[in-house]
Amino acid sequence: MGRKQLAGIIAAAGLGVVVVGYGAAFAFAGAKIPADTTVLGIPIGGLSQDDAKTKLAAGLEDRQAAPIALKAGDAKFQVAPAEAGLSVDVDKTVDAAGAGRSLSPARIWHALTGGSAVEPVVRSDDAKLKAAVEKLAGQVNRPATEGTITFKGTKPVTHDPADGLQLDTEKAPAAVLAAYPSDGNPKDLPVSVSKPKAGTEAIAKALTEFAQPAMSGPVRLTVGSKSVDLEPAEIAPALTLTAREGEVIPALNTKTLEPLFQQRFKTLETLPKDATVQIVGAGPKVVPAVDGLTVDRTKVGAAILAALPKPTGERRAAVPLTPTKAKFTTEQATALGITQNIGDFKTEFPHAPYRNVNIGTAAAKINGTLLKPGETFSLNKIVGERTKENGFTEGNIISGGKFVLDLGGGVSQSATTTFNAAFFAGLKILEHKAHSVYISRYPVGREATVAWPSVDLKFLNDSGHGVLVQTIFKASTPGSSGSIRVIIWGTKTWQITAGQSGKSNPRQPQVVYNTAADCRAQAPTPGFDITVYRYFAKNGVRQKTESFTTKYNAADDIRCGPKPGTTTPPPPGTSTPPRGKPAVTPRPPS
Repeated sequence: MGRKQLAGIIAAAGLGVVVVGYGAAFAFAGAKIPADTTVLGIPIGGLSQDDAKTKLAAGLEDRQAAPIALKAGDAKFQVAPAEAGLSVDVDKTVDAAGAGRSLSPARIWHALTGGSAVEPVVRSDDAKLKAAVEKLAGQVNRPATEGTITFKGTKPVTHDPADGLQLDTEKAPAAVLAAYPSDGNPKDLPVSVSKPKAGTEAIAKALTEFAQPAMSGPVRLTVGSKSVDLEPAEIAPALTLTAREGEVIPALNTKTLEPLFQQRFKTLETLPKDATVQIVGAGPKVVPAVDGLTVDRTKVGAAILAALPKPTGERRAAVPLTPTKAKFTTEQATALGITQNIGDFKTEFPHAPYRNVNIGTAAAKINGTLLKPGETFSLNKIVGERTKENGFTEGNIISGGKFVLDLGGGVSQSATTTFNAAFFAGLKILEHKAHSVYISRYPVGREATVAWPSVDLKFLNDSGHGVLVQTIFKASTPGSSGSIRVIIWGTKTWQITAGQSGKSNPRQPQVVYNTAADCRAQAPTPGFDITVYRYFAKNGVRQKTESFTTKYNAADDIRCGPKPGTTTPPPPGTSTPPRGKPAVTPRPPS
């Protein structure tokens, strides 16, 4: 074999080795990400394109949804990526990292030995990003605040001036985009800063020349020979001092002090009285409005401020009185048109001391209620909670189909009478609930119970005129029944009549023997359904009809003691079918 042939063989062998090595490198590097590649600290080097995408998506899952942390001055803010329309495009990020198969030796060498930190490719929705920046501007933007002095108790507290900030909405989208995905450290927003005009020197001067003297003693306000003192602790919550263009201006919030003024100025003022409508004699009469003389609220604040920095002995100011009109005038009261009896109803009740107390107390609270057009009558709101402090005592109420004692028992008689007066006045019934069992002294199906605070009687004054509710109460005696009459005065709009269906779906009571020590006998009352109709007419011609359906439960025949013929008293509440007569005389119902 000649030298040339040998050299050829050696060359061919060498080339084979190179080709094999190159092929091995190509096979190993192939489509993999360059070895040292990271995205936001997540290593994806040496991975295939699909594996890199999977790892990157998992690694960025929490971070790309985390709020974008931003700051402006010393204030920190956050923007939700979804709200700004921002997300990481994982596919394009992996592509940007250099994934992909290539025969280039340089590309293969880079895949095996190269790679670096790669910034994520971010998808953005320009419209959402702009909207998020506008919202951010509302949080960032603030005017420069001058220094102020407020008071904690009677001690002055100074507040330093603060720079104003204005977000640059042209540059802010790029700043938000650059801060995403957030690493939790707030990034600066592009803002312009405005400086306050007054420095801390002005505040220090105001502290010694106004704030401290202002709390040195009371201020005396005088009207003629009368006067009142306002203490520093009473004035302080409404007093502030604010630096403005090098000066500190005191201000007094007189609205904050109005409750104090109303209390203290009683001896200085004659308050106006609104016109109203009251029952005088046999019917309603307009009680005219009376104008008053009150301390001029437009001048009292300046008078107090002028006196505050003065020394003891000079801390006083005269305040003028000003004529003050009543809010509801005589003409407005007259225009209510409360002149006619438009609804009138009376019920009677058997004697019981608790009824005199509870029905009478409720009647007194209802009496004189004035409703302007569109206003609502609420018995619970007017009468209030049935407590001893509110004038009520214990009486019979219905609970679970039985009569038991509770505060306010009997008030439902006032509710029933008022309901019927409103019924015949043609007013809109908004809320009412009949008793669960029928009480014979009430109109069947046309009655109302109440319970604090859940069960109420409400009706709307939809008459277009004013309405005045009058109650006339007569207490019972051991020998005579009591009564409550409710008259609703206004302008008659409707002619109201009532009708009713027959009773249906009868329900029979059970006989219940009760051996409990606190047993209260009860007479049986059948249950049934009934519908009541309210007919509205004008000039004798019916215009519309309303209906109210009531489903009364049966009230059991409760007999105190064991069931006849039993040797061992059964447990309380044992029931048997109706049989015989009550063993004891039952108590009368509520």
